[in-house]
Amino acid sequence: MTATDTPPGTDIQQVVSPETQALFAQMAVGIPEADDDGAYESIVLQLLNADDVGALNAPWDTTGADKLANHRLRIESLARRQSDYAGGLGIYIVAKGVDLGTGEPFVWTTGSVAIVAQLARIHHLGGLPAVAELVVGDPNPSTGRRPQRLNIIALGGSK
Repeated sequence: MTATDTPPGTDIQQVVSPETQALFAQMAVGIPEADDDGAYESIVLQLLNADDVGALNAPWDTTGADKLANHRLRIESLARRQSDYAGGLGIYIVAKGVDLGTGEPFVWTTGSVAIVAQLARIHHLGGLPAVAELVVGDPNPSTGRRPQRLNIIALGGSK
């Protein structure tokens, strides 16, 4: 498989060499595409059962990296979505799991090249659920972006 033969949702921009792109595409295609059909059902049920303002907004609340930074996370599932962000990998990941420090469930989206590569490899290895800590660096002075990576603690659910 070459980078130009990738299935929809795995198109990769030129941020790495063509050889690395091909390897990434082979791993990323294994992450299931986000199931939008079930998403509508879930959203409507959440709204019909809402009992406060927070619950009325909950279906669209994804946890930001800043909220999860330096927390030990149990990543239980991954889904990929197509991204049109220029300079990225062509996909982003929706990760779901539990913040082990608070016990709260999270839904987190990331297009970070390093993290998407880490998650693709974890999925490829059958390493879910995985325990990891999200590390967020200081902002880049020229872009304002904050570099991110995962510090992997355990694969396959072990702690």
